[in-house]
Amino acid sequence: MAASSPLTDIDGTSTPASFHTAANSPNTADTTNITSPDHEDDRKPKYYKSEEIPHVLKQSCQIHLEEQMYLPAIELLGSLLSDAGERQQTDKPVRVPPPAQIALLGTLTIHPAYTSRAPEQANLDIAAESREYLRTLLNKVGPVNADFRSAFSFRQGQNSGRWARRGSREFNSAGESDGGGDIGSFSEADNIESKWSGNDHSIWRRSSDFWSVLGWAFRCSTTHPHRWVHWKAWLDFMIECLEKDWDERLAQDEANFRTELSNGNSSGPESEATCQYPLLQQSLLVQYVNDLRRDRKRVLHEVIRALFAFADDENTADNTYYKEVFNKETVLHKDKNKKRKHSQMAAVDLEKDQFGDYLEDWDDPVTDDDEKADTFTTPHLSSVRIGRRTKARPKSTPFSRPGKAFDVSPTTSPSPLRVTDGLADSIPLRLRLFRLVSGCAFYLPPDILSCKTQDLYDLFTSRLKSLPLPCFELFLSLDHDGKVLPRFIYVSLLRYVAQSFTPRSAPKPEDVDPEADAEHAISQAMLRECFLPFSAKTVTVEDNAKFSLVLESMAWCLFQSGSVDYFEGLKWAVEKGIEEREKKIKKGSAKGGAAMTAAEKMGRQVLERSAASLRAFVDAVEATSFMEDGDAMDEDSILVSSP
Repeated sequence: MAASSPLTDIDGTSTPASFHTAANSPNTADTTNITSPDHEDDRKPKYYKSEEIPHVLKQSCQIHLEEQMYLPAIELLGSLLSDAGERQQTDKPVRVPPPAQIALLGTLTIHPAYTSRAPEQANLDIAAESREYLRTLLNKVGPVNADFRSAFSFRQGQNSGRWARRGSREFNSAGESDGGGDIGSFSEADNIESKWSGNDHSIWRRSSDFWSVLGWAFRCSTTHPHRWVHWKAWLDFMIECLEKDWDERLAQDEANFRTELSNGNSSGPESEATCQYPLLQQSLLVQYVNDLRRDRKRVLHEVIRALFAFADDENTADNTYYKEVFNKETVLHKDKNKKRKHSQMAAVDLEKDQFGDYLEDWDDPVTDDDEKADTFTTPHLSSVRIGRRTKARPKSTPFSRPGKAFDVSPTTSPSPLRVTDGLADSIPLRLRLFRLVSGCAFYLPPDILSCKTQDLYDLFTSRLKSLPLPCFELFLSLDHDGKVLPRFIYVSLLRYVAQSFTPRSAPKPEDVDPEADAEHAISQAMLRECFLPFSAKTVTVEDNAKFSLVLESMAWCLFQSGSVDYFEGLKWAVEKGIEEREKKIKKGSAKGGAAMTAAEKMGRQVLERSAASLRAFVDAVEATSFMEDGDAMDEDSILVSSP
């Protein structure tokens, strides 16, 4: 194999106009589809037809929901999905509830009263059953036919009387809807008279947009682990809903476009015809993006900020920007089931109207009265202040007003972010959302995200490289297998981050391998001449450690593709780069005998591990290149050699 062959065998290429689709790569059928693993072998998911449940059943469910008899209502709705397999044979539609009822179940899956602040097991069961029903509805009926676009729309400040159903719910097949319903066209008949669907407790009314909820949820991953457990499940479902909604509309748009071309209905020459993706522009993701434009916020900056929302100390700006969604969300109920001593029992004297604790509100897990705050307890967290009130006005910051411009460029001294289990769990979710946003930037007009695809990658990689070293390493290491991000997106990110560290004296990739550079791919010649022999442009240990991690990831991606052959120049480039990075950090070492900081020690350790991995990469390439054909290793043994 030629030394300059581009990285095409691992989906590492994309078109010159985009880093998302890889339309010219051999694996186009796999890379143009954003979907969950359920449909990875089928570009167009097969969902059942749907229609709204009969009026009598709808009214019965509505009464149950208004009376907070949630489990019977969910059981009734679930029974309508249980015979979906038989309906597939008869081609009958599946009965689905109106958006108002779906939205209420979406609130129950995450509200503190039914998750972290549940006073009894029944409340936890309600949240679990609601989530299970919604996921089953998503998998069988699909997000378009179930009208999740209307159900999961954010309407902050609107009264519950505006809930409504669609005028027509009878879709012939997946993708034949008009986009999921018109926001604001709900009828009064579907209004649910319940506090859980009003402005006080509904997640769709408490927040102005999805991205503010996302930022708070990601904050909980580092500061409120008892809440993150539930936010993680909610986000996993919502992201899957966004993915499947996007995939279904994308497949239908492309199918309709191919039909127009075959029928000769396209305007202009066939070679110049382009798909406009009308259904994709009505997707749930685009609706969430449009919510930012509705509030006159800077769309791209708000999206990137939410994807990189962290909270590790009291000085983090996100602590004042992303606030809790629900009232007193981070506090917990005291255990009222503990037995009291006889001396502590509340007095009961009916003649004096003393009823002890018999009239306490045991059933209602939520109170909005601040005087009753003593019925809650706040988990001790040393890194964040919760529930405190101060008379002084908060200090004005660039983030104090929604939509105000802010700088997402690398900070001069990033905080030493703690790597927690919650933070590690959140990174795959962040990358899955970036994958969707990347598709939005490619397929749709630039005015949707207010940027071009290259601007998105510039801003994302700039924010990524500014992260503290432990978090930066997590972002790279968690996607080596390509299960979260398609490999061509992963390779593009590596290229962007590597070029941001490379000094100006390094050769340009477009001069070394124009063909691979045009596809934004990685080739052996490019890696050997443009990246491996160099240090980072700065003298800090952290930057050189990050640069070495990126080179390590690029090298192993190239190795796994089988697009690299051994020769002496490869080993020289690796050893030269290791030596240059060691020299570079010595220039920035502390002078005067001062002890190294913890960050510097960590950076040196990462450099040592990464250098060993790069040397192992050279050994693996040498071993596979000189093996006889009869002794060639299988693919699994090659992958085992990687760290």
